[in-house]
Order: sequence, then structure tokens, then C-alpha cells
Amino acid sequence: MILNITNEKFEFIYLGESTINIDYSSISSTKLVLDVWGVTLPISVFGLEAYGLTENTKPFNDDIYVSGYSRLTFHDVTGGNIEVELFSKEPPYTKLSWPDNSLMKINKTWGEVYQEDERNIYEVEGTLGWPYGRCDLSIATRSNVYIELNSSNFIPVKEYMLNTKKYGWSRGFT
Repeated sequence: MILNITNEKFEFIYLGESTINIDYSSISSTKLVLDVWGVTLPISVFGLEAYGLTENTKPFNDDIYVSGYSRLTFHDVTGGNIEVELFSKEPPYTKLSWPDNSLMKINKTWGEVYQEDERNIYEVEGTLGWPYGRCDLSIATRSNVYIELNSSNFIPVKEYMLNTKKYGWSRGFT
């Protein structure tokens, strides 16, 4: 199932609890692909039609958690900014600090990100799989954004909340 989530439709997906893997092999000068585990589709907020579903095709009567990878593709990318607050590689995955106790962060900006013109800027928050840490990513694009979802990975959000270890991302999935 592929959804066009360009412009305001980007709000149709919730990525705050997700883990993001950047597909470095598919990056080009104008395309960015993210593999995202744990996308939430808040159908109770936006309605079934926003996701191409009907009463007959909806999988269950709850918001949807995607317990697996979804592919988020940004076309005609003009720039971006990423900031990652690094975590340790071993449980309990604590935030890393410099000797002066400031948080260890990395930041990278490329291209043109914050100019006011015909570009759309998309904000993505989640956990980055590598380097491992909390991620804030801004992507500027002049074109469409798509997400590819595998409906066989759809589970009710309530089921995910009751068993995050079973359905959530694990470091073994990278």
C-alpha cells in the first residue's frame, strides 16, 4: 500500500515512536529514502478515507501501528538538516555525554533548507538506528513524499502498547 503524504497529508502518519534507518545506498542528490519501523496511522483522527480504507477493508477498530518497516521516500530534495543526540550501544541505552557533561550530539546540514519559496519542509522525529540516538530531521523538497506500508504488519495500537517488546523495534532488526 503506497500513500502520497505530500504537504498537509504528512500529518497522516505519526513517527514519534518510530526507529529510522537511512537507506544510504539509495541516496542521490535529489532523493532520500528512510526505512521506518513503528509508523502509527491515527485513523481515529483523520478517518479511514485518508488511508484508502473503508469500513469493509479496515483491519480492526483501532488506530494502526505498523510492526515492521515502512519506506518513506522524499523526491526532489533540495536540502536537509539532521541532529542526533547519541545513546550508548548497550542497554539501558543511556544518553552519551562529553567529559564536560554536555550531551553528545552530531549535526549535519546540506543543501538549501530554510529558504522561503516553493519548497516544503518536512519534520521527522524518532530514534535513528545508526548512529544510534534520538533524531530530529528536517527535509526540504519541491516534490512528492510517499510512504509504502505493508498491511500484513498492521496491528492495533492497543496491542502494541500492551506488548512493546514483541511488536516494537529491536536492535537486532538493523
